[in-house]
Amino acid sequence: MIFFVGIAEWTQGEHQRRLTLWSQLSETGTATGLEPSAVRALGLYAGQAGIFFDGSGDWTIGGPGRVALTLKHTGRTYADDLSDEHLDYHYPSTQRPASFDRNEIESVKRTQSLGLPLFVVTPNALRERLKDVRLGYVKGFNDDEAVFFVTFVEGVLPLAPAHELPDSEDDVNLFDGLPMQILRLVQQRTQQRRFKIDVLNRYGTTCALCDIAVPRLIQGAHLIPKSIGGPDEAVNGLPLCLNHHVAFDAFLLRIEPDGSRITYAPTVSKEALQVTRDDLAHLPAAPSPAALRKFYRTDAARAAFAEWP
Repeated sequence: MIFFVGIAEWTQGEHQRRLTLWSQLSETGTATGLEPSAVRALGLYAGQAGIFFDGSGDWTIGGPGRVALTLKHTGRTYADDLSDEHLDYHYPSTQRPASFDRNEIESVKRTQSLGLPLFVVTPNALRERLKDVRLGYVKGFNDDEAVFFVTFVEGVLPLAPAHELPDSEDDVNLFDGLPMQILRLVQQRTQQRRFKIDVLNRYGTTCALCDIAVPRLIQGAHLIPKSIGGPDEAVNGLPLCLNHHVAFDAFLLRIEPDGSRITYAPTVSKEALQVTRDDLAHLPAAPSPAALRKFYRTDAARAAFAEWP
């Protein structure tokens, strides 16, 4: 049996539990097309309610009351706005006793106050009987419009430091937003996700330098880094797998500004980096030559390329 002492300690334990659940869900690289029984077997959902909080497990001991774990979105009952980036989830308004709906709404607000992620279950786009599971954070809510604003992320974010977490149940009820550190991370990941989507829409979902074509393994790589003012525009990006994103940023390879050639640092080779392309001619669109030229004029690039033949 699991016991926690204090709200902050309970939140840390629950954060780890949800991280483990997401790892189990996405260990195959996807959390889509799941059998409903598989979702229930993980304890992510039970019953018919749209908002699920499991009050039966040992993990609830020491917690601040009901804390939402899962939102069920069908798109039938409420006019919820669902996209790749977010979900506007309307408060439940059912024929049950008013306390039922109120408890579910408060449970979602507690999830937000604690800086915890929640799971969103939706019908699979191809087979409605199957389920997709998304990971999200409640970025805000509007009581007048009776709606929660959920932002999707690709992985569980680090928990806020203890001093940003509520100390008591009274604090949980007083807090009406994500801890500041989590809010900043959610905003940052939202920008990253939007940039990646724009990059994949422009260039396709295959790594520009090899044959990996699994969207979850492809990143939107900035040509001019954001740290020096690079814009979140698709022309300032390329779709790269993690390995080739690191290789590009580490100056292990160089793409000519016009995309006509790829060359390599003295210590590596095309074969060693498992690059399968000689240029960018295969892409349906070209990245900005000006962006690559500007990147190569940075002090870091000049220092790295000075050692090349």
